[in-house]
Amino acid sequence: MGSTFEGKGTVVRAIFLWLIIALQCFAGCAKIETGDNPVDSGTNADAGEDAGPDTGTDTDTDTDTDTDTDTDTDTDTDTDTDTDTDTDTDTDTDTDTDTDTDTDTDTSVCGDGATTGTEDCDDSGESATCDDDCTFVSCGDGNTNTSAGETCDDSGESLTCDDDCTAVSCGDGNTNTTASEDCDDSGQSPTCDDDCTFVSCGDGNTNTSAGEDCDDMGESATCDDDCTAAVCGDWTVNTTAGEQCDDGPPANGDGCDVNCQLECTASSISTVYAGANIFHGNMFDITAINDIIVHTFDVNVASGNHVIEIHYRSGSYVGYNTSSTGWTLGGSAAITSAGIGSGTAVPVDINLIMTAGQTYGFYVTTQGTSMNYTTGDLIVANSDLSFNFGHGGAYPFNLTSTVRSWNGTVHYGACD
Repeated sequence: MGSTFEGKGTVVRAIFLWLIIALQCFAGCAKIETGDNPVDSGTNADAGEDAGPDTGTDTDTDTDTDTDTDTDTDTDTDTDTDTDTDTDTDTDTDTDTDTDTDTDTDTSVCGDGATTGTEDCDDSGESATCDDDCTFVSCGDGNTNTSAGETCDDSGESLTCDDDCTAVSCGDGNTNTTASEDCDDSGQSPTCDDDCTFVSCGDGNTNTSAGEDCDDMGESATCDDDCTAAVCGDWTVNTTAGEQCDDGPPANGDGCDVNCQLECTASSISTVYAGANIFHGNMFDITAINDIIVHTFDVNVASGNHVIEIHYRSGSYVGYNTSSTGWTLGGSAAITSAGIGSGTAVPVDINLIMTAGQTYGFYVTTQGTSMNYTTGDLIVANSDLSFNFGHGGAYPFNLTSTVRSWNGTVHYGACD
């Protein structure tokens, strides 16, 4: 019994010790972590004498070997795999929609007589200072305001409206080039005609402010080509007015008489009357050596009645023998021939003035009957003039035969 109790006591003490050790471990005893057990020294304290009634010898050899191997292997592998893939795509989409709707709440009514809102004025319609669109009157605004004196407003000059908002009218003092006005001096002036064109002698508009006496668009029987009246003695020869000369104050004996006629000596020159060839007519040149006036012609035609034409042109006939270009008909007349070989006068005075050195071409022809002339170039001249022959051929202006010399006589005045 005693030994059994002893054995139980030993067990109890061992359990008690283990409880203490366990509590110490919970309290954080570091020595337990190192593997040393200070309590369990391998010597059982329970080896003392038992004072109990058990007189036996209890040999309790406690060979308790406490091998506490605390292997704390910290295999905590902290693998910080921080894969920071920055795929930050900055898509800045500005969806700022400006929906600023400016609602004009101008409730003004143009024409109601009350100037409100954006109106400049409102006179209940057009007035001398306000247009009917409620803006101030301004010439050139495209709004015709008759109350303000405007007759038109085309926003500037136009074919029908001046830039001062009045209708275009020559003589209003406003030059409107769009309406084809050159000038506008409110009437005639030294530089502007009363038809709003620039002054120009020969334009048919007589401008006395510019010193014009007349303007017949050139020479006339009453007006010289310098827009002065035709007067004998004005130093301007006006052949349309019948003047042959004009050397200033009229006087006789100076070559130009008091009627502006050349003081010339009647003269004549003949070619030949040999005939030997015939056709309708001839062309030839006359060159003046001194001043002359060509008057009439005698012709060599067959017996019978004929109509004779006299044409002339300034410059030589050469190159115009088959053309009427540049020719002037001096006149025509019916004649009765005095017979072949005799000169028959043609009553047509062409009164052609030729100055020294000047050449004219002449065409003397029948209207289809025969005229006699001579083949070959005759030399005919005197101190006043010379002939240059010549073509013969068909009427009218179809003279193709050369060289042909006209037969006849020229009557002229020799003017010194």
